[in-house]
Amino acid sequence: MNNAIIEFLKARHATRSISPEPLDDDTLDGLIEALRLTPSCFNNQPWRFQFLLSDKARSKGAEALADGNRPWASRAPLLVIGYTRKEDDCVLPDGRAYHQFDLGMAVMNLVLAATEQGLVARPMAGFDPGKAREFFGLKLDQEPLVMLAIGKPALDEDHLPDHVKGLAKKPRERKPASEIVARL
Repeated sequence: MNNAIIEFLKARHATRSISPEPLDDDTLDGLIEALRLTPSCFNNQPWRFQFLLSDKARSKGAEALADGNRPWASRAPLLVIGYTRKEDDCVLPDGRAYHQFDLGMAVMNLVLAATEQGLVARPMAGFDPGKAREFFGLKLDQEPLVMLAIGKPALDEDHLPDHVKGLAKKPRERKPASEIVARL
């Protein structure tokens, strides 16, 4: 299969080698527009994002990161916290809730918009939600589920911990289609 969307998805790469070069307002506006256009259950749009751009905000964001992510992610010119509230969700009569799914869709839109602009967007589960709440004024019902490091790819890997150097050059491994999809 060779179509533009598949080729674009193949081009997406979440390297840890991110340049500290700041992002301009047009770039940031494009990322925000991609978030705004994300589909959601009943169009409730339950996601919220904090773009940590200032040195102070990024420094606090780096404190919330897990030790394994902090050395490389703290270089990014943009750290993002994605969160949601169950109360903003559409809960179906059978009890299914979609707020986390909808946040995931918004994150994917953000990742794809970043990729289209030639940026790296690396989602991370490795952070402390409690610290994110404390540092950025999130309430207990606001559930931070993801942080992202976003920026231009760096050409060197000198700033990376030894155990991740060279990983970006390895082919991505994906499960075979037969393992994830049943054709019935």
